[in-house]
Amino acid sequence: MDISKAEEKLKFADYLLHRSELEFLGAAMRHVLEASNVAVAVNFGLDDTNIAHQIINRKLSEGSKEEREFSGTYLSLWKLATNPSPAKSDVAKSLARVKTFVEYVKARRSFGAQSLV
Repeated sequence: MDISKAEEKLKFADYLLHRSELEFLGAAMRHVLEASNVAVAVNFGLDDTNIAHQIINRKLSEGSKEEREFSGTYLSLWKLATNPSPAKSDVAKSLARVKTFVEYVKARRSFGAQSLV
């Protein structure tokens, strides 16, 4: 699995968020959730994103400072994604938090690749 897939999902979410039609917010939130699932899978070296979110959240809460901070966001994402019409501000906050976590995962992978050389 590649982190670029998460970045692509975030671009779609950002595009939908900035549309004026409120009905796109639910779709934007689903893209944010999918991006977070990909980022978590890449972070933990998983081949699949179909793992119970409770297990992933527990793993995040036991991890690094950045992972612990993201664990609360991760559960909120699941709750927001089930809302057919989330608030635009909630989607925007979620998007920003997932972008930050994706950047953390990229930096961690980059640092890990450099230390292997």
